[in-house]
Amino acid sequence: MPGQRTTRTTLRDLRAEAARYARPNSDREAEILRAAARLFSEKGFAGTRTADIAAAARVTERTLFRYFPTKEALYRRVIFPALLSATVPRLLMDTGALFGADIDDVAEWHRRVLAKRVGAARRAAPQLRVLLAGLMTNDALRDTVVGLWKHRVLKPLLETVRRYQARGALRADLRPEVIARAVISLNLGYVIARALLAPDAKWQDEAEIEATVALLLRGAGPVADSRK
Repeated sequence: MPGQRTTRTTLRDLRAEAARYARPNSDREAEILRAAARLFSEKGFAGTRTADIAAAARVTERTLFRYFPTKEALYRRVIFPALLSATVPRLLMDTGALFGADIDDVAEWHRRVLAKRVGAARRAAPQLRVLLAGLMTNDALRDTVVGLWKHRVLKPLLETVRRYQARGALRADLRPEVIARAVISLNLGYVIARALLAPDAKWQDEAEIEATVALLLRGAGPVADSRK
């Protein structure tokens, strides 16, 4: 609206959020976090017991749970600073670069986006699970990440959609935002299922990617002229 100032989330905002997560509220909390970070890195999430963390931090398990009500909450507190300062910015920047790539063939563009995002998601699956849990439960974190996502990912995607529409490679009668949402929905649905929900299923990635590309083009590809 006229007269309103719009603010844009920046990487600095994400790093500030990371610093907020990293900053302990007391010396005792700091001891717990240090012990948890060491044990999680050595034994992983499943192999680390809260009793062991409490012992390493020289507190009782009951005291530990006063600071962190579940092991999952403690794990998120340990891993979020690294996620927000490194993994998430890299993920957003890489995705934005893929979405913004100027490739002549729209099918090949979508094929490359899917293949590279699936590979990245599989490599970072544990971190992504933690991040998704945080986004669903923390409004401030979600607002920060979504604000950055709109600028770093959605903006280049919309520019690419408009470019393909101008070339006649995508339907010009659909708003760019509609096609962008379709791309995001198709990609996220496949990536989340492949990397997070059913990573051990017998996937045929090449066939799945081709089918996903075909779905997009069947709905958003140029409409054949019925008069021909």
